[in-house]
Amino acid sequence: MRAFNSVVWDALKFLGKLGVVTMAAYGLFVLTPLQNALAAYTAHATAFLLYTLGKPVAVVFLQNPHLQASGFDAELIALCWGTLELALWAGIVLSTDNRSWDRRLKGLSAGTLGFLVFNPVRIALSLWLFDASEPFASSIAHDVLFRISLLALFVVSYFIWYEWPEKKGRRQNPAVHRSARR
Repeated sequence: MRAFNSVVWDALKFLGKLGVVTMAAYGLFVLTPLQNALAAYTAHATAFLLYTLGKPVAVVFLQNPHLQASGFDAELIALCWGTLELALWAGIVLSTDNRSWDRRLKGLSAGTLGFLVFNPVRIALSLWLFDASEPFASSIAHDVLFRISLLALFVVSYFIWYEWPEKKGRRQNPAVHRSARR
């Protein structure tokens, strides 16, 4: 019963930290110029990828960035920029107690970089596949691609980061081996 209570307590602590860190990271994005920089980066990187795929678009900044071409005008809203996903990634990685802070910060950096590369690819693929004659089907394809790709990105990234072996010969964080002392 003690082991069960310990597991439940650890899970509740993780969820509490996850909530606090995710909200703090999201606030950092929303309340600072980082949000505008992320929106501009996402729009321009996506436009570059579409250009390389043979579908040139114009980037127009209204309230949100728009990618415009013949046949469509795609508004990149805040959900497209990745603010929530990056905040959640920060929350997940930084709330994982059984990894050293050095490893957590490296995981945060690597995951953020990976997302900044992956997100414009995901958006460009959605827009490249868009068919103006089938807007409903294109919308469904976008939504499915959006959700599946984000879930896959999170699961795979976290698994790789969490399971990547620590370098041998380095002093281990005592929190990593906490369960061995019980």
